[in-house]
Amino acid sequence: MTLTETEVLTRVRRLNAERLSICVTEAWVKPRRSERGPAFDETDIARLSLIVELTEDMAVNDEAVPVILDLLDEVSTLRRRMKALDSALSGLEPKLREAVLARIREVR
Repeated sequence: MTLTETEVLTRVRRLNAERLSICVTEAWVKPRRSERGPAFDETDIARLSLIVELTEDMAVNDEAVPVILDLLDEVSTLRRRMKALDSALSGLEPKLREAVLARIREVR
């Protein structure tokens, strides 16, 4: 499901049109383009809600917002990679799995 700018402003409390424009211009959110204009998805909504929380509730300045968002994106990527690794390891025979885990402990 995609949302228009107007729908986003209704869903994200304390977000105004000027702030939404800044978020898009700075590429903190990257809505798809549609014939009706920018089309926001649930990930954009969550990210915009976080930006409002950071800037309004925690007084984070605009210079720090992209740093925080980049760090959160990196953590999310690492979590996905760890889940994939865990899934791959669980599919191995126990002896091989233990050998891989032992090697991981060695390189830490």
